[in-house]
Amino acid sequence: MVPRDVPPGRRRLGGMAQPARCGAVGAGRTPYNAEVHPDEPGPVSRLRPRSVTEANLQVRYLQYRGGEGMLAWAFHRISGVAIWAFVLLHVLDIWLVGANRGLYDEVLKFYASPVGRVGETLLGAALLYHALNGLRIIVMDFWPSTTVFHKQLWYASWVVFVVVGLPGAYIILRPIWAGAS
Repeated sequence: MVPRDVPPGRRRLGGMAQPARCGAVGAGRTPYNAEVHPDEPGPVSRLRPRSVTEANLQVRYLQYRGGEGMLAWAFHRISGVAIWAFVLLHVLDIWLVGANRGLYDEVLKFYASPVGRVGETLLGAALLYHALNGLRIIVMDFWPSTTVFHKQLWYASWVVFVVVGLPGAYIILRPIWAGAS
């Protein structure tokens, strides 16, 4: 019970009138743990929690949003996993130098085959994309105002990817075409 000498919006605490806290009962607000009824008049009805179907949470959080940012994120993760797999494979084939020299020679023959060359080209593409997208992320981290241009930066990284990647792919794949002629 609040004494009559305390003006509205204030509460008595330790003999002095104190401002009411945001969730205090009696300040025209409902405490956070109070039961809220949508039938009640006033500001309490605005606090009514929305149901899952009303908020469309199921649709909104499972929906593919697409766009350049989502694709950049997905390609960055995929290329990162591919690079990680290559590092494991590389450690294994370097281990074969000392463990089984004959098997190591067979692995090198596979790398020189057309299938191995295509895999090496894909690895180079993953490394190049991951590096260029990482630089794009660094630019946006150090200069936050450039986040407005994230789509343009992503397209610019693709231009560099094509300009650098196609000659690199040609160099890696050239022995396949040289052997076929």
